Amino acid sequence: MTTVSAPADIAVVGLAIDDDSGLIATGHASPRLSWKLQSQAADVVQLAYEIEVAATRAFDGAVSRSDVVKEARPYLAPWPASPLESREVRWWRVRAHTNLGLTAWSEPSRVEASLLSQSDWSARPVSPISNVGRETAGPVPLLRRAFEVGAPVVSARLYVTSLGVHEVHINGRPVSGDLLEPGWTVYPKRLLFAAYDVTALLAEGPNAISAAVGDGWYRGDLTWELTRNVYGATTALLAQLEVTLATGETVVVVTDANWRGGYGAVRSADLYQGTETDYGAEPAGWRAAGFDDGGWEAVRVLDLPASLEMRAMPAVRIVERRKIELAAQTPPGVPIGLDAGQNLTGYLRIAARGPAGARVKVRHAEVLDTDGSLFTEALREARATDSYVLDGRPVSELAPAFTFHGFRYAEIEATAGVTIDAVTAEVMSSDLRQIGRFACSDPAVNQLAENIRWSQRGNFLAVPTDCPQRDERLGWTGDIQVFAPTACLNADCRSFLGGWLRDLALEQDRGRVPHVIPDVLAQLGSKQGCAAWGDAATVVPWSLYRTYGDLEVLRAQFDSMKAWVDWCATRTEPDGLWTRDFQFGDWLDPDAPPEKPAAAKTSAGFVASAYLAHSAGLVADAAGLIGQAHLAAHYRDLHARTALAAWTRWSEEAVRSPTGCALAIEFAIAPESEHAEIGARLAELVAAAGYRIGTGFVGTPLVLPALTRTGHLDVAYRLLLNRDCPGWLYQVDRGATTMWERWDGIGADGSPNRASMVSFNHYAYGAVGAWLYQTVAGLNVDLSQPPDAQIVLAPQPGGGLTWAEAELETPYGRLAITWRLEDGTMTIEAVVPPGAVAQLTIPAGFQPPAGEPSIRLGAGEYSFRLSSSTTVPAHTDRATS
Repeated sequence: MTTVSAPADIAVVGLAIDDDSGLIATGHASPRLSWKLQSQAADVVQLAYEIEVAATRAFDGAVSRSDVVKEARPYLAPWPASPLESREVRWWRVRAHTNLGLTAWSEPSRVEASLLSQSDWSARPVSPISNVGRETAGPVPLLRRAFEVGAPVVSARLYVTSLGVHEVHINGRPVSGDLLEPGWTVYPKRLLFAAYDVTALLAEGPNAISAAVGDGWYRGDLTWELTRNVYGATTALLAQLEVTLATGETVVVVTDANWRGGYGAVRSADLYQGTETDYGAEPAGWRAAGFDDGGWEAVRVLDLPASLEMRAMPAVRIVERRKIELAAQTPPGVPIGLDAGQNLTGYLRIAARGPAGARVKVRHAEVLDTDGSLFTEALREARATDSYVLDGRPVSELAPAFTFHGFRYAEIEATAGVTIDAVTAEVMSSDLRQIGRFACSDPAVNQLAENIRWSQRGNFLAVPTDCPQRDERLGWTGDIQVFAPTACLNADCRSFLGGWLRDLALEQDRGRVPHVIPDVLAQLGSKQGCAAWGDAATVVPWSLYRTYGDLEVLRAQFDSMKAWVDWCATRTEPDGLWTRDFQFGDWLDPDAPPEKPAAAKTSAGFVASAYLAHSAGLVADAAGLIGQAHLAAHYRDLHARTALAAWTRWSEEAVRSPTGCALAIEFAIAPESEHAEIGARLAELVAAAGYRIGTGFVGTPLVLPALTRTGHLDVAYRLLLNRDCPGWLYQVDRGATTMWERWDGIGADGSPNRASMVSFNHYAYGAVGAWLYQTVAGLNVDLSQPPDAQIVLAPQPGGGLTWAEAELETPYGRLAITWRLEDGTMTIEAVVPPGAVAQLTIPAGFQPPAGEPSIRLGAGEYSFRLSSSTTVPAHTDRATS
């Protein structure tokens, strides 16, 4: 490679490892490495890279070096040195060989290993003896340990997890803002822990570490059956504090028999039911070093869990605070009504004044009933209520522990003498980095895009849930299967969904994928597997690979992907079609009876067989990418055979429903030669329905792409912009701030749907978001392709929109496109990040510059002004393939 120095303004920046936790250490012994090019130069690309790893920031002493690796992608490069050992710290840096020369070495980046082996743990889980084996809800147990530090502290690490959910303090200060740790995984097979830098919390002399451990998903109510103790009847804390002193000595404080247990203010805490808190029951100063815990009880020491794994994804945190305006105080017993202005997931923090013993109760709901009261029927058996007993302090900060609610509206009811001074809605979510943005000239479509984003935020909480408010909040596979392509554009979901996929693989039974992950429905006797739901095993990893270019996710999930398709194949009849077994099918088809949501227009057998063909194709593609050519051929053949059989059986029936047509086109079930005819039929069906949506969970993500692909962009836009029910903008016009589970969640008269299953925060129908990015704005990223074909900018104006824009933080950097229509001309502006190459496809109806319909764009900023063409009417716009 060239040794010519690159211009000084070309630099390697943004070094990162494949760990999104934000913690001080990583559980990856051989982390993969990413960086970005920074440059003002046009059309710069990486041709190769070199990496160095050393024990010191100065890179003196022994240095491990990679070869000059010919690779254009500046992300997820393999670790070029020996694996890290537990607690080890190393430094790494990169320089890039570009088409403009060799960059200087980057600034070094530090990486620290966490505890990488079970043998590193000397701690054991502990629980107050009275908390062991508890079958019913009760007070939240407290744990503490006092200890001495005999010299100044140089560094300190806390490695911590729990059976249940915990919050930990050192000397009265929280170790982090992370909530509901350690999240929700398949606990018996995969229990996450975190590593925190707590150096600043310790002091020479007396110290104390303390914790509260709530029931959470481990022991609290789960599912509509309110099943308790799904994972166990004993909550416990596992903590290991390692302190390095200025003397060189190490102090290790672990959970063991020396800890003490007690109880305090939180009398109960449940994810569904909310919390009951009596501040007068809190032991004063119990988190401080000087507290006398002689009256507290002993603890039971439990066995070390066999499945400890360092968390690699972001934690649940407060991601936004929204101050709520208060109306005038109401008389005692008369609730104060509150509107957060946004349907959200989280809780209320209340500043209140009142005498000791006074009570405050907070109830939550997503919408109001027709009489203005909270509509709580949709919560079913979830009380979603937080109650407090004041202790007489001048001002009390009231906030619940170990719970969350899905709500926009709330009521505060207080007893005599209580004054409410301030209320803040604290928004909870797994703190994923937001990487995508879409906007256009239609305010209603912009609100739709915001609704999608808020539903993703509210339901990406430890796991990707269906809804955050009622007695469910489960990791339904079908919802994330259809939503994953959109989710991956809105936020960086690689580690969040990657971790969930690991749990999916752990829960598979001979390939069968449960309906929810983690599989708590197994407690109710569910052993089913359904098409479109179980296909999360193939679709979600493929979405991650396309968006983030992470081939490792396909390697890691390949056995799971393959096992799912193999299991589906065992469920087929001799003709190769999947026509037995229960299927959710095109769930919540708007024409289905309210209490029969699976009774869709499209044959469940066709849906199941089409998904079998689709997933077989994805497994074939994955097999080819990871070097399994013989398996690739097998699954391509399975796709072809299943598609042929399905089309032979259902070709006449499928074209009678929008979902049938969309599946036939988008999953290549019908021969390509018939796609134009099927697309025309789909357009007729949509028009005949008054451009109202006629699809459920399965068809909705596919119908707009199918119309676009077959040349019916005008029909796709009319479907998007329809304001009647069923329709996306119908929800917007009814004041929705998140996506609804049912198209008719609120009737035209303003009354809420009283079906037994109705949620106002359900992201499945938000799968349209990918089409907004890819077709309306024209921003298409597919990192499964070679570098010069990964980015296609192909805006397709329509629907009367006069402008649209989108941006995405790609592994290369910020990619952006804006287009505007004015006086018969179209202006397109684009930003291509350093190291990337894009192809700009000129929209039909506009004159290509120099007659070229596709223009290569290297790194840089661009602006094009296009004249309207009279040779191609706008309504014949076609999608790029």
